[in-house]
Amino acid sequence: VVGVTGSPGVGKSTLVSALIGAWREAGLRVAVLAVDPSSPFSGGAILGDRVRMADHALDDGVYIRSVATRGHLGGLTATTGAAVRLLEGLGFDVVLVETVGVGQAEVEIAGLADTTLLLLAPGMGDGIQAVKAGVVEIADVYVVNKADRPGADSVVR
Repeated sequence: VVGVTGSPGVGKSTLVSALIGAWREAGLRVAVLAVDPSSPFSGGAILGDRVRMADHALDDGVYIRSVATRGHLGGLTATTGAAVRLLEGLGFDVVLVETVGVGQAEVEIAGLADTTLLLLAPGMGDGIQAVKAGVVEIADVYVVNKADRPGADSVVR
């Protein structure tokens, strides 16, 4: 189980799509649970993360499911753990869980994933914000995305 987390707009869905492609080339079956926020007003969710993974939509070795938070805090849904266990039981080699865009304290993914990837990007906050972010403490792998932008060296540091 691989968790992919980070701020909104940092490139989580794009990275997940690339990871799907790499694992499929290796012959692995991949399942993705993409968590989207629910509107606090209507309760609905766009469930649009799959748009960035459209290249894999017709691949029988890939299962992609968008799920709404339905008000659950922590970056996941109340049922994400059960869904992961089901997908593992169905024989998927890799289960990717893409969290909703998180802030400083949404660290629930660390308790679910075997490996947690945290995406960071230049222009997504200053160094002090990064130090305060509890989410920075949970990652196993740190990915500096959009590294062609000014400030990428500072994010790496």
